[in-house]
Amino acid sequence: MKGFECWDVYYLSEYSKAFMIHGDGEPLLFEYQDGDSHFCYAVMKSDISDCVHFRDRLDKRAWFDLETPYGYGGPLSDKVVPETSQKAFAKEMKEYCNENHIISQFVRFHPLLDNSKTVPLAFETRYMRETIFMDTERQELIMSNMDSKNRNMVRKAIKNGVTVEWHGIEDYEAFLEMYQETMEKNRANQYYFFDRSYFEAQKEISENACIGYAVREGCPIAGAIFYYNERFMHYHLAGSRTDQKMFAPGNLLLYEAALRANSKGIGKLHLGGGLMPDDSLFGFKKQFNKEGRLPFVIGRTVFDKAAYDHLLDIREKADPGFQRDNSRMIQYRYE
Repeated sequence: MKGFECWDVYYLSEYSKAFMIHGDGEPLLFEYQDGDSHFCYAVMKSDISDCVHFRDRLDKRAWFDLETPYGYGGPLSDKVVPETSQKAFAKEMKEYCNENHIISQFVRFHPLLDNSKTVPLAFETRYMRETIFMDTERQELIMSNMDSKNRNMVRKAIKNGVTVEWHGIEDYEAFLEMYQETMEKNRANQYYFFDRSYFEAQKEISENACIGYAVREGCPIAGAIFYYNERFMHYHLAGSRTDQKMFAPGNLLLYEAALRANSKGIGKLHLGGGLMPDDSLFGFKKQFNKEGRLPFVIGRTVFDKAAYDHLLDIREKADPGFQRDNSRMIQYRYE
């Protein structure tokens, strides 16, 4: 994967392996190459019968679908893919998926790579929402791009004795405790409760991952996992102690992460977006760069329309309230 100049952590096999351990399916890498083109992307292959809506309604290993690993993905290529190559790939991909009973795929494209345009003939795409990045090319931009309230929160954290320490990804114990507390407080979906085995698996990407801890009076009060390479840094998971949030440790932590990115010659710190457009999480992130917005695009490919429609029929029969024309890209997985 690192053979591509535009590679990122989300494309590493070790990254996908952690999500296999989390229960997201079997990691696969699709790679296409001809005289004019070379690109690849990672997916997780899931047995549709394991989905709660199809348990006891489908035979095991009868049908599968694909989804890019948690985070961002999609085609990775160092040059423009010509239309002839796109068509050839789409044909070969459909044939492979039909032979292997793969019904559809869902793709979260990478905002920093803008790669929804790399192989457009292979996917139906849709704009989802915006994400936020911090420009870390020049140190003076980091603070100046933040809104005034956020700058004050950073100063407040410093005034109250909060500092930031950087640790290897293997030092996750304090982070795990704060992360679980945060997920419980936010009543997060069960999917986001990553267990110890997931964090153990993160050790395999230790060269491209770290944990930042905001510390006050010798104790960690907030933390976040960051991924990075020579071009990008990513804000991955975060947690904090509820009784210490008044000291704004999360604000200082992201400011210091941006400074760390700058010191390493990394040009962008991607914060991601919210769970919904303009929710409180997005509101927190957009304080860090008033102009730093990037579109988040999702996509799908339906390889077997008859089977796809049959899955919708199963859902409709099992739940009369189910709307088959829902807004999800993979509609039969609508919650």
